[in-house]
Amino acid sequence: MKRIKIYHRANWIYFLIVFSAVLNYQIPTAYSQVNEIQLKINNFFKLLKSMEADFIQVGPSGNVSNGKIYLDLPGKLRIDYQKPNNILITCKGFWLTIQNRDLKTTNNIPLESSPFSILIKKKLNFDNKSLRTNINNISGVISLKITSPENNKTEGIILEFTEKPFSLKKWIIKDTFGEITTVLIQKAKYNNKLSHLLFFPDNFPEQNDSN
Repeated sequence: MKRIKIYHRANWIYFLIVFSAVLNYQIPTAYSQVNEIQLKINNFFKLLKSMEADFIQVGPSGNVSNGKIYLDLPGKLRIDYQKPNNILITCKGFWLTIQNRDLKTTNNIPLESSPFSILIKKKLNFDNKSLRTNINNISGVISLKITSPENNKTEGIILEFTEKPFSLKKWIIKDTFGEITTVLIQKAKYNNKLSHLLFFPDNFPEQNDSN
């Protein structure tokens, strides 16, 4: 009887040793995987100088738009919507200029007020205490969620990458009101020289008030 008790106790101790070893192995492995993904993302943005791509945008109400996007980093952006939207968004470092080509209107908003500024200004740094980041890897699709710990509002940005090859495929922006806009990137070309003229807003002629 004592032999049986000793045998079961030995088995239990052996189980605890094995379980502890597996647990201690899994934690560093998961940690090293996150570090590896962080390194890939850092390298991607470090090497990213420009991007030209088609995009499909799905707005909060499900409306779909498409067009062309250009990035010349750091600081320059052009989002050119096709008709019927006919909207042009440009940036040269400090302001996002939003123009309605049909109505011939122009509005400027500070770049820093947009979560998109992290990408445009190449401010992504995992050691940056002013940013809160969370990484997930599901079936080869890597998502990086970026929010500000100093901001109690809900806005933030999620960048999605494919692992093989490692490439930016999507971003999701959540605004202050919780509205979500998704932008899918297609046919991306990286690090080609882009004309600086792309990043100037349209020059609308002055409209005279009719009497």
